[in-house]
Amino acid sequence: MTDNAIDVSFVMTVYNKAYYLPSVLKALFNQTGLNNPEFIFVDDCSTDNSVEIIRQASQGISNVTIVENDHNRGISARINQGIALAKGTWCRMLDSDDIFPLDSTSKMLELANKVHADMVYGCFTKTGKKPQELEKCKLEDYTYTYNSNALMGVLTGRFTRMGQLIKTSVLQKSGGADERAFIQDESIPLRAAVYANGIAKMSANVVLVPEEIGNFSGNKIQLDHDRFMAYYWMIKDNTQLSEKNMHLMYMRALSAYWKFTKKTNKNPYKNSIFYRYLWCKVTNCQPDIEYLDKLYKIFSARKDVRRIKA
Repeated sequence: MTDNAIDVSFVMTVYNKAYYLPSVLKALFNQTGLNNPEFIFVDDCSTDNSVEIIRQASQGISNVTIVENDHNRGISARINQGIALAKGTWCRMLDSDDIFPLDSTSKMLELANKVHADMVYGCFTKTGKKPQELEKCKLEDYTYTYNSNALMGVLTGRFTRMGQLIKTSVLQKSGGADERAFIQDESIPLRAAVYANGIAKMSANVVLVPEEIGNFSGNKIQLDHDRFMAYYWMIKDNTQLSEKNMHLMYMRALSAYWKFTKKTNKNPYKNSIFYRYLWCKVTNCQPDIEYLDKLYKIFSARKDVRRIKA
């Protein structure tokens, strides 16, 4: 890597997060131990002064790109817009209310190089604290696990929130987030892992979540919908994957629909999904595409979930 090469591309989606941004940006611009990072902000038509806060905070900072759009599309579409622009060897994505410990990126890079992994994940914690209280935090001591099979690592672990560092070439080859799901958290690690050589998981909290003032996680049906869609399309799009991969993805798709059924059905245990999910947990059953298509149509008919706009 040459001295002026970009080592890490930070990609942030932005929508009406003016309350969080001053502290988020302080922690982001003060990440330690990096050679030459770039910062890509993709705004999804914020109606507050989020973009102006970014402009002011980024004055004097090198390699800053601010993308303003003329219509609202949604999180998955906007994160992909930023990923496509990334020039760094590595890419680290974040929501505009995520605060990174100051040394978290350099520690993740260090681990990636140590174990030769294309993906590094950490944990996140909901702190309940004001954003200003988290601006100067550093990473706690940590242990890690490594799996040379990145997809198996994702399918047998927990990878949520935007706590990942991924080789940019891998991320771009995968297509980033699946835009058939509104929220990107579940689809990004799945799709990237198909092309990645190895994944490492840190026990440390690499994302600190301040006190929450409204977010999509409040809509639990949206989460069930997007989780199902991530696995449904992974199964449909990747028929070359192993039976073990297919079984685990099928079980997770059924799990998402079972959670949805418990929220929306007065007698969920009389629904066939309960027995099918149990059967999947104790056998190595393979995806029943016809059954998944049926669940897909039910989810697609829901009027209470958001979808990516054209």
